[in-house]
Amino acid sequence: MKKNYIIALVLLIICFGLTITAIVFNVKENVEMCTYIAMGASGAAFFSCLFGLNSWKEK
Repeated sequence: MKKNYIIALVLLIICFGLTITAIVFNVKENVEMCTYIAMGASGAAFFSCLFGLNSWKEK
């Protein structure tokens, strides 16, 4: 399979995992840790979008 597609898929799975973890920390009322994990999820989603767009260019 395409390399950029695999990287985007892995980053998307990491993003979903971090989002669920941030929700758990929010329920446990650990706001500081929730914020850091949510920022990590946003970064993973951003890079996933970049690699996903680059996968369309591959032939």
